[in-house]
Amino acid sequence: MSGPDTAGRAAIVGIGARLPGGLHGPGQFWRALLKRRDTITEIPDVRWKTMADRLAEEQRPEQPWTAGVLDDIEAFDADAFGIGTGEAVEMDPQQRILLEVVVETLQDAGIPCSALAGTRAGVYVGAASFDQATVGFAPGRRSSMLTAGGSGMAVLANRISYALDLRGPSITFDTACSSSLVALHQARRDLEAGEIDAAIVAGSNVLLNPSITAAFHDGGVLASTGRCRPFDTDGDGYVRSEGVGVAVLKRHGDARADADRVYALIAGSGVNSDGRSRGLFAPNRHAQEALLRDVYDRSGIDPGEVDYVETHGTATAAGDNVEGRALAAVLGAHRDPERPLLIGSVKSNIGHLEGAAGIVNVIKTALALHHRRIPPTINHARMRPSLAKLALSVPTAPTPWPERGGSRLAGVSAFGFGGTNAHVILEGADPVPPSTGGREAQGPVLIPVSAHSRASLRGTAADWAGALTEGTDLTAVAATATHRRDHALHRAAVVAADPAEAVDAFGALAEGRPHPALVGPHVAPIRPPRVVFAFSGHGGQWAGMGERLHATMPVFAEAVAEVRSALAGRLGHQPWAPGDPMIGFAAIQHAIFTMQVGLAAVWRSWGVTPDAVVGHSLGEVAAAHVAGALSLDDAVQVLCARSALLAETSAIGGLLATELTADQAHEAIAPYSGALAVATLNGPRTTVISGTHAELARLHADLDRAGVWARSVADGVPAHSPHLHPLLPRLSEALSGLTPADTPVDFASTVTAAHTPGHTLGADYWTGQLRSPVRLHETVRALAAARPSVFVEIAPRGVLGHAIGDTLTEHDLPGDVVPAAPEDDEHTGLLVAAATLSTRGRTPTGTAPAGLPPVDLPATRWDREGAAKPGAEPAGLATRLETATTPRERRHAIQLAVRDICADITRTDPGTLPLDEEMANLGVTSVSLIEMRSRLRLAHPDLAGLSAALIYAHPTIEQLTRAIDRHLHQQEH
Repeated sequence: MSGPDTAGRAAIVGIGARLPGGLHGPGQFWRALLKRRDTITEIPDVRWKTMADRLAEEQRPEQPWTAGVLDDIEAFDADAFGIGTGEAVEMDPQQRILLEVVVETLQDAGIPCSALAGTRAGVYVGAASFDQATVGFAPGRRSSMLTAGGSGMAVLANRISYALDLRGPSITFDTACSSSLVALHQARRDLEAGEIDAAIVAGSNVLLNPSITAAFHDGGVLASTGRCRPFDTDGDGYVRSEGVGVAVLKRHGDARADADRVYALIAGSGVNSDGRSRGLFAPNRHAQEALLRDVYDRSGIDPGEVDYVETHGTATAAGDNVEGRALAAVLGAHRDPERPLLIGSVKSNIGHLEGAAGIVNVIKTALALHHRRIPPTINHARMRPSLAKLALSVPTAPTPWPERGGSRLAGVSAFGFGGTNAHVILEGADPVPPSTGGREAQGPVLIPVSAHSRASLRGTAADWAGALTEGTDLTAVAATATHRRDHALHRAAVVAADPAEAVDAFGALAEGRPHPALVGPHVAPIRPPRVVFAFSGHGGQWAGMGERLHATMPVFAEAVAEVRSALAGRLGHQPWAPGDPMIGFAAIQHAIFTMQVGLAAVWRSWGVTPDAVVGHSLGEVAAAHVAGALSLDDAVQVLCARSALLAETSAIGGLLATELTADQAHEAIAPYSGALAVATLNGPRTTVISGTHAELARLHADLDRAGVWARSVADGVPAHSPHLHPLLPRLSEALSGLTPADTPVDFASTVTAAHTPGHTLGADYWTGQLRSPVRLHETVRALAAARPSVFVEIAPRGVLGHAIGDTLTEHDLPGDVVPAAPEDDEHTGLLVAAATLSTRGRTPTGTAPAGLPPVDLPATRWDREGAAKPGAEPAGLATRLETATTPRERRHAIQLAVRDICADITRTDPGTLPLDEEMANLGVTSVSLIEMRSRLRLAHPDLAGLSAALIYAHPTIEQLTRAIDRHLHQQEH
């Protein structure tokens, strides 16, 4: 049942796990359950040696204990979370693993971390392992604030909220073995009450302190055979295990609206206590029965309708008997003997995760509801005699979910050894019907992929290549990668028409090879760059341009139709359409303008709007319209008047493109007595000369003899030269009715090489523009110098890209160029341009349809190499200061030390850190500042008294450098 009456219920939309046996994620966990895997092993020698050394002699066994252990409990990708090495070393492994698995779970849910930042999302963690505190604060061990933060139980939840900037409740629950189920109960209540909009529920457990296991051995609750046998006649206890389980919850109505995958609904939950029973650690059957009755009564669900219960199932005699009888009394009463209550316990596969046991039980059961199969409970042969005659059955083989015409219902239990009991009811959910809105039937798709490091990006690409199959829906993959994943700084993208091409391209990325379908990899800037649309002028036209886009992109076709309608109204005849021949100068200009408006519409439909525009000659008309300074009718008026007048001059002269600098160009035309003019200054060595045909031919010959490249511009006219003076009064008169307007988009004029307010783009501007030289080189230089920019060329084919790129390189300016699509495949080429922009830091969102359910793309691969090793101290600060001979050298030595510490803390390249940016924006946290102070104190004896207040008061590298310089100067004098 998942109709409108379930809209307010909590739904499980994401699952993550890291469990014994190398099980990562819901897919591996589910397959292990169906394959009856037993993941219990002896504790590995490396870990056992450390554990054994901490045990009392009389409690030290001859052989390592069996347990469910994680592969590498110390491994952590500190870079991904901006955590410094010193802080990472002091962190409880639970904190480290939780951070990674929470991100994996959000990726499974199809919820970008950035989408939750700043929202009322709550974090509810269940955990009972305080092992890290016993290690971190062991007698004789030097501790610090980092140790305190790294060991605190509250910080298990708080660390997640901090890392993801979540503003809802952030609570760690410790009710022993029911901790994470109690956490789920509280999350459900908060979600359904409207106090939060999403919940991350997690459970964690680690085995660091062997004394706890020794105590449980002495207490007789651990299995003598090293195997957990729930409800089996030979069951004599459980095996301790470590791991993490995470579930993401949303209200069901919200999940359906967002087309989320719903594993299961939470139909009810409850918590109670044993009270005074036979002993503090003894289970209480009456309390368990009372809890079950209360939960099912309040949920309005007949307990007899429940098909399966994932039990606490510890395989202790007392625990199994009490739990089994309570279930039989409440859920098994009056049940058809042919349909006994099915019960099981995942502890048979992976052991007892204690504080995380409840959420792992939920995950197993939600997967079973989702796949409509009940996994087997292993290590079970015969029911305990005390339970054999009850209406209970333990499936020992994969079992189809019972079909009886109603809802699929399951219960999940977890009991704390101190008496806190919890039970949850899960209900199967109907699959969300996929949306097909905006989905194209065929054609290439753009699949972005990103990670926080090069190694992580390559690893992720390898995993994605392995996950795609011949039948993969690439549109759905693109939708998940675009809308349901975060976009980190190390980026690449694949533009592919079929799964085989995508697999090859991702494989090439993983191996560091180029591939025709691969764009990148590239490291995007921390701050997204400004997007500048660069509109080309005359010369980018080609036969057949726009035809493919017109046929495959409705947005382009609609924009072209609007332009053609406006042109037809002014010309009195049907203008150029994609696929038509272009006859005459004016028709070419109309076609280029039409293309540019259509291309800009495509970019806009992809979610890319310009922060600034720049146009080259004719291109300024489309630039002014796209910026919003000219209406379409006004832009067409300028276009038609301008092109008609210029067409009259085609017999007089033309244009010659050269590889001359501006100075060289002026020198070259000087002997021609004013017959030639510098028409455009495109780049450092890209200049176009305008003039009469005869004089241009002479200049062309002179340049050829001098070995200078030059080429006549096809269909050119003597634009931007004195030859146009007679036309200017007529143009001014034709444009007298323009009504330009200001716009928030920066119009960077290539007439003035500066920002020009939109309201000034009237007749006077366009009259002067026709005669004045095009100062593209200066304009691009000014734009890039003001702010790092990506120039997206809006043209039928590449015309300006090289000149803009040369300008950025010549002046060492931050920026990139996204070239226009090539002629061979406009559609694919435009997607490649979008992919290029994505890798440069601005991801187009409209290249893939929104509203599709998430697909099972592997989670981002972590880059854990060296993640938990202490960073190096700033080497040689004292020596550098001793050898510094000037105040400038002294400050530089201090700056290097501060920068290197900041880089190590934030796990970034020192050379990329801006000196005037607040360190908090670079990933330096308040805790990290404490680490920074400690390391600076060690770097120089005169910094031993450096105060935290001084560091807090100087938040940038440059400010802190100068403050330390003053501090050292005071110490010396």
